[in-house]
Amino acid sequence: MTIVVASRLSHQNYQVIKRGQNNSTLALIITMTLAVWIGQRPLHSVFGDSYYYAHSFYVLKAGALDYHIAKGDVLWQIFTDWSAHLMDISSYFTIISIGYFLFTYLVCRLLVKNNVLAALLFMMGSFSFYSYGVNGIRNGLACSIVLYSIALCASSKKGILLTLLLSIIAINIHKSALLPIACLLISMYFVKSFKWAYTFWILSILISLVAGGFLTSLFAGMGFDDRLSYLSTQLEDKFSHNGFRWDFLIYSMMPILLGYYVVIKRGISNRTYLILLNTYTLANAFWVMVIRANFSNRFAYLSWFMFPIVLAYPLFKFNIWGIHQGKKASMIMLAHVAFTWFMAFVY
Repeated sequence: MTIVVASRLSHQNYQVIKRGQNNSTLALIITMTLAVWIGQRPLHSVFGDSYYYAHSFYVLKAGALDYHIAKGDVLWQIFTDWSAHLMDISSYFTIISIGYFLFTYLVCRLLVKNNVLAALLFMMGSFSFYSYGVNGIRNGLACSIVLYSIALCASSKKGILLTLLLSIIAINIHKSALLPIACLLISMYFVKSFKWAYTFWILSILISLVAGGFLTSLFAGMGFDDRLSYLSTQLEDKFSHNGFRWDFLIYSMMPILLGYYVVIKRGISNRTYLILLNTYTLANAFWVMVIRANFSNRFAYLSWFMFPIVLAYPLFKFNIWGIHQGKKASMIMLAHVAFTWFMAFVY
């Protein structure tokens, strides 16, 4: 589908892209179809954390009254306990999947309303999307809600109250949602210039290289999220699989490099894009500072869930390359999904 959409896109100039196509209905059909398909997956250990959540579900279904599914994440505990008494495991997973996919669709419709299908393919074709739909489902659902909160807040100043409500819900599903929400607040009220966010991101690389071990230990002791305990286990300093993840860093910088070209070099931006870009950049800087930690990809996701929409937004909203806009956008779109295929089947 990405190849088909990218092929059509490659022949369009900015004016045609700006007008877009009324494909939100098709995008919604695809969203719900895939959500149900993923939600009805068989119960198997190959799906990682889903197997653990299924175990918790069955323990509660058996009548355990004091069983803790995720300590401190109240809404997730309530939802799982309620589901265990009312439905089977497939229905439980399907509801989670629909929430994950549907909020993703709503983000695309809100931010890129004239090219919803293309934006949706950016989201679904991203490196982490499938994994957090079948493996880290709790974090995936929470971050999907956070992304819609960010989109609401970035696109309109009237969405503050709904953003606050959704943020509270996301945090009570998975506490790690605190990080991107904090970065959103910083982007809205303190770091409004991308130059400052970009400078902080560059400094985070230097700090990580010089004092990465100290920062890892420091963040591990903060305790706002159980996953921070992973940080206390240091790995050997190797180029790719262990130590400083240069490969993941190069991947992470793609939206930042595009933002640098669009905002700083070309002087093109709006409030929505600056909030999206700055929030992503600040959240990613946190991960860079603990990049040497074991399972650092789990922390990277706290910015990576924003990656595809931050990458796609300027391609469909700004006149960057004029008559060559479609060609450039299609190349980026294909490279984006090609990386996912590479990581899935070759890496």
